[in-house]
Amino acid sequence: MRLAQVSNRLANLAEEYEVPERLNDASQKLGQVSEKVYDRMTAAREVARRGAAQAYRVALENPRTSAAAGVILAAALVGGVLWYVFGDWRKPAPRKRSGARVRAGAERRKRARHARAAA
Repeated sequence: MRLAQVSNRLANLAEEYEVPERLNDASQKLGQVSEKVYDRMTAAREVARRGAAQAYRVALENPRTSAAAGVILAAALVGGVLWYVFGDWRKPAPRKRSGARVRAGAERRKRARHARAAA
């Protein structure tokens, strides 16, 4: 195929599969979705602002309680950060052996037995 034929073939395929119309539809849908996301983020921001203002007012009215709550919140934040940094949720916790206790020197005897079997 020549280059001119390739471009003609691509133009025909684009018309056949209605590529420009589908692209327009997709861009319109994306615009609608982004508007909804923006509206919901605006609403969430407003609710968070109101909640923070109310919490601030309550803290001003009750200083002893707010100090205790601040200590608890700080401890929770530090614990969460430590868990995030050092905790590895992908690895399961090491399993404990569920057997009888082994006598001293048993490992040495096992190695000697394996060495004799291998020879």
